[in-house]
Amino acid sequence: VLVRRDCCCFACNVIQIVIETAKNLRCRYSSVRPRSKHNVNMLNLNLPTNLRCRYSSGRPRSKHNSVIMLMFREEKSPEDEIKAWQFWHSRQHSVKQRILDADTKNSVGLVGCIEEVSHNAIAVYWNPLESSAKINVAVQCLSTDFSSQKGVKGLPLHLQIDTFEDPRDTSVCHRGYCQIKVFCDKGAERKTRDEERRAAKRKMTATGRKKLDELYHPVVDRSEFYQMSDLMKPPVLFSPSEDIEKLTSMDLQFYGHDGDSLSGASDNVKSPFLLHANKPTTPTLKFHNHFPPDVNTDKKDPSIIMDGSLVGNMSEFGPQIKRQRMTPPLNERVMLYVRQDNEDIYTPLHVVPPTTVGLLNAIENKFKISTSRINNIYRKNKKGITARIDDDMIRHYCNEDIFIIEVRQYEEDLYDITLTELPSH
Repeated sequence: VLVRRDCCCFACNVIQIVIETAKNLRCRYSSVRPRSKHNVNMLNLNLPTNLRCRYSSGRPRSKHNSVIMLMFREEKSPEDEIKAWQFWHSRQHSVKQRILDADTKNSVGLVGCIEEVSHNAIAVYWNPLESSAKINVAVQCLSTDFSSQKGVKGLPLHLQIDTFEDPRDTSVCHRGYCQIKVFCDKGAERKTRDEERRAAKRKMTATGRKKLDELYHPVVDRSEFYQMSDLMKPPVLFSPSEDIEKLTSMDLQFYGHDGDSLSGASDNVKSPFLLHANKPTTPTLKFHNHFPPDVNTDKKDPSIIMDGSLVGNMSEFGPQIKRQRMTPPLNERVMLYVRQDNEDIYTPLHVVPPTTVGLLNAIENKFKISTSRINNIYRKNKKGITARIDDDMIRHYCNEDIFIIEVRQYEEDLYDITLTELPSH
C-alpha cells in the first residue's frame, strides 16, 4: 500500500490490505486479478507487527471500522453504475441475491458481527493494535454479466475498502482498492492459460525499447491493495427497490446524513454507523433501483436518495403517500415496554425502524443515553438465556414485550444495556 506522509492518522500510513488471489500476468499499469464466481477469497487487513508494538504503547484500545465495497472503475458515472447493477439484478433468480457476500464463520479477528450495508457493501470492525482482520469475501457477479451479448470482453471491477481509524471519526482515514475480473471456473482457468501463453510469446519477441519487466507486474500469489489519494469521493451503494426497507434503515447508519430518512428520523437524532459508532460526515450516494427506462413509460419519475434526502420529481406523489412515509405501517415499527428494577410504571420504546439502530435511538430519546456511548444491547429471555440483540430479533420476536432495563458501565464512557424479559401480565 502506498504511504501518505502528510496524514496525521497513523493507520492510513501503515495499514496493509492483501487479497489471497494471484495477479494477472498481462497487467501493465493496473493490476487485474481473474477470479472465479462464488469462490471465497481471504481479505487480510493488517498493521505490521513491529508497527503494532510501536503504536500500541500509550494508546487506548483502537477499534477500526472498515467498509468493503464492490465498485466499478472511475470512468463510470454513478448513474451508469446503478444502471449496470440494475441490469445485473434483473437477471437474477432471487431479489435477495447479493453482489458481495462474506463467510462469517471463517472470518477471524473481527469485533462484533459483519453488517450488510447494501447489496454491494459490507462493514466490519477490527482492532489493528491487537491482531489482523481476515474476512472471507465472495463476489457473486461475473465481469461478463453486464451485457446481454455473448463474447463481450469482461468488465473490470474495483474491490474498495474504506477505513475509519475510530468509530467516532468523521472522515475516511484510509481508502484502498484492488482491480479484479471475475469469471466462471472454466473461464478463469482459460484466462490464466491464455495469459501464460501470451507472456511466453512476448518473452521470445520482446525487442522494444522498454524491458518486459518494466511493462508488466511480476507474478505473485497474493495481491496488495493500492491506496487511493481521493478520500472524499462518495461511493455508490446499490439496493433494489424490493429491499428498500433495509437500505432505508442504513440511511441512519452508513457514513452519516443530516437529512431526514424515509423512516422519518428527525434531524437532531444522530444514529450510529453500526451498533457502537458515531456517524461520519462523508456523503454517500444511495440509489434505490428506480432509474428511468430507456423508453418513455407511464411509470412515475425516478427518485434518488442522495445524502439521506429524497430528491427528484415528486409532483406525482400525493399527500397520502407522504403521510405513509411519516407514519410507517405496523410491520415497520415495534413497541417495547421497559422499566428499571425500582420502578412500577413502564416506559414505552417506539422502535422505528425495527432494527438495532431504531432501538438505540429510542433508548437515547427516553433515557438520555447517547447512542455513541452504548457498547452492546443484550436480551435475557424467560429461560435465562442472554443473547446480543440484532435486527431480526427486534423485527420478529419483540413486539409489545415487557422488560426490565439494566444499564451497566462497560468502560469509562461506554455502557452495556440488558433487557430482561418479564412474563406477560
